[in-house]
Amino acid sequence: MSGETVQGLRGDAVGLREVLFQSVTAMAPAAAVAAFLLLATVIVTVVIGFYIVVNLACAGYFLRRRRELFKPLRHLLVPLVGIVTFVPALLTAAGIPAFDFVTELTAPVSYAGPVVGIWMAAGVVVLLVLLRRRPERIAETARVHLDEPASPGHPQNGAVQP
Repeated sequence: MSGETVQGLRGDAVGLREVLFQSVTAMAPAAAVAAFLLLATVIVTVVIGFYIVVNLACAGYFLRRRRELFKPLRHLLVPLVGIVTFVPALLTAAGIPAFDFVTELTAPVSYAGPVVGIWMAAGVVVLLVLLRRRPERIAETARVHLDEPASPGHPQNGAVQP
């Protein structure tokens, strides 16, 4: 090695490119699986939460607005059974070990509950700030979701009216 220039790698030597490639290819599948499990658990938590809210909304709608069409079995008992059935799944996805027959989640899936909880807490903070600083925005949002009576002159078929 005295005074001579060596071109390339020595025998049995590994360069930075090779080490980097091997480390990325070795860790990428594990990182992808961990990210997928975390994302899937967050999605499951949100979907189960929506399912429970929709069941409550069904019972509330028929009890408050369409009392004449209310059927206790279809509009009250079935949604309540759905809610009771999915509560263990929701608590498990949220990382709350509330039942003995449910096993505790392992990392990284167990992080989904706190992530959803932090997101919901941030939403409550935004709501409180808006209620304090700009209450008219909350009223505007409520107005968007109100059912307005249909005008008698136009059919409700989705066609563009001139």
